[in-house]
Amino acid sequence: MNVEGPKAEADTAKQIIALSTGAVAFTVTFLEKFKTANTGAPLPLPISLYVAWILFGVTVGFALWYLMALNGTISAIGRKENGWTLTAADQLSADGDDGNLWLPGVLMVISFFLAIVALIWLGFSLART
Repeated sequence: MNVEGPKAEADTAKQIIALSTGAVAFTVTFLEKFKTANTGAPLPLPISLYVAWILFGVTVGFALWYLMALNGTISAIGRKENGWTLTAADQLSADGDDGNLWLPGVLMVISFFLAIVALIWLGFSLART
């Protein structure tokens, strides 16, 4: 079984998980730095920061869903190669149907992109204050 393609797909999802959790950790770590220059009082946090956190969390959820679906596909391919009995869904996956991967993959990429846009928006909103 050639698993280089699925390994690359899994690595991409893992990188998105790492980047998403890293972005949340980074913004939380430096949260105390969001203070006004004159008074030192905390700024009200921009809504874009909350949106980014939520979208990064959703991205991680979609990436985990994607990884689980990918594992199911790899498992179905292995069962087919071993000559074991396959369910209808396993047969589709073993024959190369990526239907179980398409939805979580697309949702993962879209939510990650929107989270990045929210962080960029946050940067612009903080630069104006």
